[in-house]
Amino acid sequence: MDLSNCENSAQQEKVLSLITEELETLVGATKLRRICSKYKAITAFVPYAVWQGRDGQHKTLDAFLRAVRASKGFGFMWHHIRLLIPALLNEESHVSLKQVAVLVSPHLPWRDLLTSEHLIQLLGAAASAIPYTDEVGMSVVDTLLHIAAYHPLQSHIPVGMWSWLNKRPSLPLVCWGRHLAGLSDVLRIVRALRDFETLKSLLLLVWSEWNDLNLGHLVEVRILIQEDLKEIEMWHHREDLFQHLDHLLGQLNLGLEPLRQHDPDINENDIRRRWIQYTTIRAVLLEKDGRATDMLIRERLRLAILCCLLIPIDRYKVPLDVYVCNASPVSIAVYSGYPPPPSTHNYTCQSTSNP
Repeated sequence: MDLSNCENSAQQEKVLSLITEELETLVGATKLRRICSKYKAITAFVPYAVWQGRDGQHKTLDAFLRAVRASKGFGFMWHHIRLLIPALLNEESHVSLKQVAVLVSPHLPWRDLLTSEHLIQLLGAAASAIPYTDEVGMSVVDTLLHIAAYHPLQSHIPVGMWSWLNKRPSLPLVCWGRHLAGLSDVLRIVRALRDFETLKSLLLLVWSEWNDLNLGHLVEVRILIQEDLKEIEMWHHREDLFQHLDHLLGQLNLGLEPLRQHDPDINENDIRRRWIQYTTIRAVLLEKDGRATDMLIRERLRLAILCCLLIPIDRYKVPLDVYVCNASPVSIAVYSGYPPPPSTHNYTCQSTSNP
């Protein structure tokens, strides 16, 4: 039905209400194939739903959004709304319409859009102009990972958009954006920002029991740990990653059935492969953490010995504290240029969890 032929706005709203109720019924009953078979009819009423949205009526648009999310497993089929998205992102007086465009953005075929560069700029501006919710954060980050995984679009991402990673929204369990970020050089791009909090946020979002990592990502992670996170002051970043990895491995150790409740296609090989990937990363982190601790021990011993060399014997009264982790008791000898102290001080190891 062409709603423009309706005699008045009341009749238009009545028709839209009927369409909305039918769509909500299909989504509620998870009749996804029927939704897909009706996608042309569904997209035909979206301009009218936008018209309602400008008057503060969002029920029809909300129903459309639910249909888009429910049908995502069938790929993007809502091609008729592509021309609407820039207009919605440009809405200056209707924040709710900007929000609709942001929520739809993860489902757009970014690789195929001829105006992707312009859309990315509009998306970044619109995302900053609407109230933050976990759903908005999820959509922006999911879309960001989609875009970042496609090399021709990477340079068009506004630098400020990467800060959305630090919000760490709850991404969908089976998230295509997270999957793409685990298969590409996204990690290398974020490393170049030299923002370690954002870098850590990316890893915490991408590493998931639902996600495979390719060899390129694993190699980049090893370089990252060995070069960027090696310093002693990076211990809190390493600790956060450790805790996250332990949680992931715990989830994978639960077996297949808990994961199949959300992803029926997962199999034992998926579990085994991911367990090996995340165990490997954890081992690299553990090795680097051990070396950082060893460096800390050596530096503190060096300083303690240096202090003993510089303090005259008549001022040497209280032994210095030395904290050693997983080593035998350490004896500090006094340089022969000074008379020996009355007694030998043995410094017993004291285990510390943090440097």
